[in-house]
Order: sequence, then structure tokens, then C-alpha cells
Amino acid sequence: MSTGPERLAAPPETVDEDPPLTALMTTHLLGITADAPLSTALRLMATTGVRHLPVLEGERCRGVVLEVDIARFVARGSGSPDARAAVHVEELTRPVEPLPVTARRSDAARRMQAEHADAVLVVDGARLVGIVTATDIVRSLASVTSPAAGHRGIEV
Repeated sequence: MSTGPERLAAPPETVDEDPPLTALMTTHLLGITADAPLSTALRLMATTGVRHLPVLEGERCRGVVLEVDIARFVARGSGSPDARAAVHVEELTRPVEPLPVTARRSDAARRMQAEHADAVLVVDGARLVGIVTATDIVRSLASVTSPAAGHRGIEV
């Protein structure tokens, strides 16, 4: 997606309200190789609390495996337990077109919507440097909006 002179990610007057991905992204990344068993991805996600794993082949990022895709696969009951144990990460890897570090929050939101995903990978040149999730976008938006005067939260 181009954000060059022909089309800005946001109108000039709102660029300050559309922060760069570098202000939102998580830079401590956990990745996995495409040939890893799916069970390894599940254990890694469960023990670390991450929901998205970049899938790496050497220095190159092949895509991302999402927790939701693994859950759908398991819920479908695809094959016997032995057959499921033989599944590798590459079979559930979503190919992705990462966004450059110069991209903005609005670029990430549009990409997530277009790809029906809840995360985008961020690159500096060819190097994977971060991930932005839908949660990161919501947090960012919440930090720039102030609650209405007199509004109180509801206790549950």
C-alpha cells in the first residue's frame, strides 16, 4: 500500500492523530519456523500468552500463524489425533504483506480489515521489526479520546 505523495494515509491536518506504527508496535517478537509441529506453536502461544507468531524461514518472514486459525483447525476436528499431531505450522500460515515502519495506524487498520486479520507485521526494509495487533490500535485510539464530562464507568 503506497502512502507516497499521491495519497497520504490521513489528511495532513490529522497526521498527528494517526501515529506511526513504530509508536504502537510490539518489538519483542517470538517466531516459529514453518516446519515446526503445530503442537509446538500451541505450546509456545499458551506459555507466552501471544496470539500471533511470525513464521520464519531463515531471515525471511513467510507469514503469520494466528491463534484463531489454530482454534478453527482444532474445532473442525480435522482427522484423527495422530493425523493432527503430524500437522506443521506451514499448513496454517497466512501469507502476509508486511507494512513498512513508515506506515501509520490507519494503514494497519485498513490492512487488517482487508485481510480479515487482527494483526499486521512491520518491516524495516526486509527485516521484521514489529507487530501491531487490533488491541494495539484500540489502546492507541483510547489514549487520544477523553471520556465525556461526568461519565462514570459501570461497576460489574
